[in-house]
Amino acid sequence: MPKSLQSFRFVLWLNVALLLLIACALFTRQRDLSLTAPAFGQFQSPIAGGAGVFIMPGQFSPNSYGCYLMDVDAQTLCVYGWDPMGRKLKLLASRSFRYDRKLANFNTENPSPEEVKELIEKATTQP
Repeated sequence: MPKSLQSFRFVLWLNVALLLLIACALFTRQRDLSLTAPAFGQFQSPIAGGAGVFIMPGQFSPNSYGCYLMDVDAQTLCVYGWDPMGRKLKLLASRSFRYDRKLANFNTENPSPEEVKELIEKATTQP
């Protein structure tokens, strides 16, 4: 057998061995050896919160970070920004959304919901 064929065969077997090692590492990374294990993202904790208060990190611009805090019971949303110079969080905005939820069409651009309804009705009536 030519030497080039032997080296090619060796490389193929090396690939098989490496693929088996990778497969073993993936299947044994979790405690159960299962092909139907839940997705890795399912083990992440949800948005931090409880008792009606939730907090979520946010990126406001390429170099600006902070967090959103929502109080469901008080129906308020607060935005905090990180001040790197002062090394502290600063309140950027706060708003009650109690009455916002009752608005149907506020500060929206065309097409309006009525115009969309008309377009859909035209599309469904045409053959």
